[in-house]
Amino acid sequence: QLGGPLKAKLIVPGPPPSLTPEDVVGVLKGRGWEAEIVEESSVAPLIKTSPQGLMKCVDGRPSDHSAMDGPKALGGVYSIATNRGVTDIEGLKKICEEVKEKGSIPSCHGDEHAHPAPMGCGFFKLWSQSKLEGIPPPKFDSEEGKAAILEAGGVYECLAGSHEEKVVYINFVEGTTLAPNGDDQAFVVDAWMTGTYNLDVPKYLVAAASTVEQLGGPLKAKLIVPN
Repeated sequence: QLGGPLKAKLIVPGPPPSLTPEDVVGVLKGRGWEAEIVEESSVAPLIKTSPQGLMKCVDGRPSDHSAMDGPKALGGVYSIATNRGVTDIEGLKKICEEVKEKGSIPSCHGDEHAHPAPMGCGFFKLWSQSKLEGIPPPKFDSEEGKAAILEAGGVYECLAGSHEEKVVYINFVEGTTLAPNGDDQAFVVDAWMTGTYNLDVPKYLVAAASTVEQLGGPLKAKLIVPN
């Protein structure tokens, strides 16, 4: 009515700045960890991820599955569910489809000791028992989660032996990972995949740290960056 310009520009907040490896070191040290930044050439050879690789748990124990050239994430596909607040089976299946579309095979795991076996994933156990701060527990149990992942074309792996991880590797070298070594166990967290799936990075890394702490793992981290 005032004859003004029918042209508007909507100003919205930009994306929050991503956490740098230096930021992560500071957060971990604040939780009582030892943490250092290392170049990729100083650790065991990184391998390229492939579409045949499992998006598998960060657990360092040896697996009965051979496709270890996929990104390592908390509980496998459960990492995405917990970060996004997905607690139902249908949401889990949709995440599995997304993982396949983005070039990995969705998975979860159990071990030889737990009853039922899929509760051998310590991350899922903590999640189901509401022990991950700020993350609502799933509305399904470990066996229902396993069945849904298999139905969606994913894989269930069984891990052998006991936890003997000596260090937590947090990998920032995109498109790479470390294969588990049963003789020299380590937790492997491929931090770069948070960008692939547009995850809340601080929430993800706090969940990772809390998981290691609650499972009695080593409070020692090496953050791997490109040479």
